[in-house]
Amino acid sequence: MFRGLFDFRNQKLILRWEILSSVFFFFIISLLILYNQSDNTQFVTSSFYKQILWFCIGFFVFIIVQFIKVQYLYDYSYFLYLLLFALLLSTILSPERGGAQSWIILGPFSFQPSEVGKIIYTVFLARFFTDFAEKKDLSWYFLFMLILLLLPAIIVAKQPDLGTAMIYLSIIMPMLFWSGFSRGLILLLIFPVVSLVAVSNLMLFYIWMIICIVILFYVRDSLLTSFTNIGLNLISGIASPYIFWNVLNNEQRERILTTINPYLSPLKDGYQVIQSMISIGSGGALGKGLGQGTQTHLRFLPVRDTDFIISVISEEMGFIAILFILVALIWFIYWCFEYAVKIENKFASLLLIGSCTIIFMHFIINMGMVAGLLPVTGLPVPFISYGGTFFLTCSILLGLINNIINNYI
Repeated sequence: MFRGLFDFRNQKLILRWEILSSVFFFFIISLLILYNQSDNTQFVTSSFYKQILWFCIGFFVFIIVQFIKVQYLYDYSYFLYLLLFALLLSTILSPERGGAQSWIILGPFSFQPSEVGKIIYTVFLARFFTDFAEKKDLSWYFLFMLILLLLPAIIVAKQPDLGTAMIYLSIIMPMLFWSGFSRGLILLLIFPVVSLVAVSNLMLFYIWMIICIVILFYVRDSLLTSFTNIGLNLISGIASPYIFWNVLNNEQRERILTTINPYLSPLKDGYQVIQSMISIGSGGALGKGLGQGTQTHLRFLPVRDTDFIISVISEEMGFIAILFILVALIWFIYWCFEYAVKIENKFASLLLIGSCTIIFMHFIINMGMVAGLLPVTGLPVPFISYGGTFFLTCSILLGLINNIINNYI
C-alpha cells in the first residue's frame, strides 16, 4: 500500500519563506516565553530545551513530507477515512485517561487518533468535495452524505473532546465554499448551528431569525432550500434545550455555562478563565516584561506552557505582542489563499485550504478561549504552545502546504 508514497527524485524541495516566516516568528515567541517559564535548566525537565528538540524533529518531518506524492493521498483517501473511523470507534473500548476516552493504549504505548485524524479528515474531505463538485444535480444526495461526514466530529465530541470536534467541524465550511457549491447549501449547514446557540436568549433568537430571512432573500437560492433552511433553524432552536441537557455531559455543560459567566464556578471550571482574563488585563499594551508576570510565576495561571500560553504572552509582552501574532497569522493565511487560487488541481487546492484552516482555527479558538469568549477546550496554539504530538501534527500540515505549493504552481 505504501509503495509509491514518496518520490525523492521528482518532488521539489523549495522552502517558501513567505509561508515559513510566520512560523519562525511564532517559534521565537514560544522560546522567549518558555525560557522565562522554565523552572529547571536541566535538559530532561526544561520545556525550553524540549521545545527546541521538538522543533528539530518537526523540521525533519517537514522535510520528509515534501517528498510525499499528493496524488497518492488522493488515491487512498477513502481508505484512510475508513481507517480513521475505525480508530475513533475503537477509543470507545479504551479506558479513560484524563477524563476522556480519546486514547488508544497498547501496553506502554498510547496515541490519540483524533490528533492525526485532523490530517486524514482533511485529505478525505478534499477528495470528497473534488468528486462531488462536478455533480451539481446531486445536491440533496450530497447533503445526506455530508451528514455522514459529521460522524467523526460527533464521536470525538462524545469522548469528550469538544475542542477537537470544533476543529473537525470548522474544516468543512471553507472547503465546501472553495469547492464552488451554492451559497444556499452552505448557509443550510451554518445557520442551524448558530440557532443552537442563539436560542439561549429568546430575543436574540428572534433577531437571528430575521437576519436569516434577510440573508436568504439576498442570496436568492431556490425556495425549497430557503424554506428548508428556515425550518431547520426553528427545529434547532426547539431542540437546543434537549441537546444541552441530554446530549452534552456534565463537564461540557459546565464549560459552556462558565463561558457565559465564569464566576458561576470560580474555584473549578471558571477558575482558568478568570485567571486568564486577569493575566490579559494586567499586561496592558506593552506588558510587564519577560519573566515578570505575577499570574504566571505565582502559579495562579494553570497550564501556562500549553493551553494558556497566549495569556502569558499578553501579561508579559502586552497586547502589542498579540497584535503582531495576529498580523503574522493573517500573513500566513493570505499567502495560503494566494497560492490556492493559482492551483488548477482541485484536490491539491482543497487540501491546501483545509490544512491552513486547521492551523488558523487552532489560533482563533484558543484566543477565544483565553479571552473567555469560547468554552475551555484544551486546544494548544500552533508552533507556540509547548508540546510534542501536536507540534508534529502542525509540522505535517505545514509540510503539506509547502509541498502542494512547490509541485502544483
